[in-house]
Amino acid sequence: MNRGNSKWIVVALAFAVPLAFAAYTSHIWEDYFITLRFSRNLVEGHGLVFTPGERVHGFTSPLGVLLPALFTWMTGPGAEETAIWIFRLLNAGLLAAAAAMIWRRTETLGMGAVCRTLLFALWLTEAKLTDFSINGMETAILVFFVILLWSELEAPSGPRPAWVAAACAGLMWTRPDACILGAALIVPHVVPWMRGDRPGAIAWAPLLKGIAIGGLIYLPWFAWAWWYYGSPVPHTITAKSVYVESHTLLGFVFTPLRTLAGASPFDGLFLPSYWATFRGDWPRDLMGYAHLLAVGVGFAWAFRVLSPAARRASLALFIGSFYLGTINLFPWYLPPWTVLAIVALALAADDLCRWAAKEGRRRARAAILTGCGIVVAVQAALWCCVAWQARVQQDLIENSGRKVVGEWLRVHAQPGDRVFLESLGYIGYYSRLKMYDYPGLCSPEVVAAIRAGESRFPQIVARLQPEWLALRPREMDREGFVEQELLSRYRLAKVVTNKEQIDALSFLPGRRWLEFDSQFVVFERLDHAGR
Repeated sequence: MNRGNSKWIVVALAFAVPLAFAAYTSHIWEDYFITLRFSRNLVEGHGLVFTPGERVHGFTSPLGVLLPALFTWMTGPGAEETAIWIFRLLNAGLLAAAAAMIWRRTETLGMGAVCRTLLFALWLTEAKLTDFSINGMETAILVFFVILLWSELEAPSGPRPAWVAAACAGLMWTRPDACILGAALIVPHVVPWMRGDRPGAIAWAPLLKGIAIGGLIYLPWFAWAWWYYGSPVPHTITAKSVYVESHTLLGFVFTPLRTLAGASPFDGLFLPSYWATFRGDWPRDLMGYAHLLAVGVGFAWAFRVLSPAARRASLALFIGSFYLGTINLFPWYLPPWTVLAIVALALAADDLCRWAAKEGRRRARAAILTGCGIVVAVQAALWCCVAWQARVQQDLIENSGRKVVGEWLRVHAQPGDRVFLESLGYIGYYSRLKMYDYPGLCSPEVVAAIRAGESRFPQIVARLQPEWLALRPREMDREGFVEQELLSRYRLAKVVTNKEQIDALSFLPGRRWLEFDSQFVVFERLDHAGR
């Protein structure tokens, strides 16, 4: 089979694999419904708001809210399944386009066929990339613009201003904090000792021109959000900042040591979602494997035996580790960094295979290829495990759990009622009620309570006195609701549980994660009941 045919097979698989995952799992992420409520309110004429009449910037991605709004307008409000399938098709197309760009760049970089196979095998079997590209998140859009920028920076003739501008603008329109990703990609290409394959002066003019134009393309959203919401900073960032552990300057400086010790989120590059929160569900050996891979690609830049392209991709990851180590890391933040890790790993493996062939070290080359095969096999197994986990999650946690709670509240609550909860997405979308969510992604009242020192759930409930509570049993135990006798002011109204169905499954990767969301208890305030 010639290279041209191979390229189009890879592109077709990059498009088809995520859609096959979506068809099998029907997975729609909890946070998608937070954003979708904004999108639906916009289509219905209430403005880009979560609660009509309240201008709270409770989403992060401009494209992540505007594209679902477009698809909701096309299908009509209430046709959520049809709208998200349009979104999935778009995202699959973006992943296919990104795969085509990577293929073209691997040819100009001279990557061998074996390591190109490694690269695309890992791309197709990266579970977080697949899942978050079809479950309603903006991951595929972000990855597309990351690859566009990387491809331009690695172009033999140098970056073109128009494409750099498109990549930079696209990153910012996808997530404002993606400027970190852009900077991490650009820095290795302007550091002199990383330009061993590019003698001569850096082409500053096209690069700076592209960055400047990209900033101007993003400026309209920045200005509009400032006018509409009163601040260009998403309220989600404000809300998360009130409970995220603060990091010292010393801790920031020692990020590389934390990465080497396995004490940073960097290990999650090659692991499933929420592996750190419920790591007891995954084999201990898997953690060691992922740690070795993460350290290998994160520090490969220090080895001059590798090609400049491999070292640049690795250095971008290394720079990113400082950022990832200082935020409350959610799993959908990782896929673009994992894509860079896959590129760095494939380029480094290609360099090592060339070295072994040149030196006549057959055993070394065989060991390298065996290692590559093991990595692909492990990632493929993880992909299958995550697909099964996502299918069960959608059926038992989302459709039979959180969605049921939201629909029940929609029927039994009164317009204007308020609900306190942590799980904002499905319940908030299907209930259409005012939400006091923790930590206040769409609720400035909760953020104000936390800043006033009332950070525990019972303290917030006592302060805000919502008509309804929707709590997990573990939250009730952990936060001390019973000890504080707060629930004496509420009556038990509804219990939704799917724990027995989960317990009945003999094979369920990430079981604890699903168990955490398997039960919800709804309470109604006593002086509100019966009204």
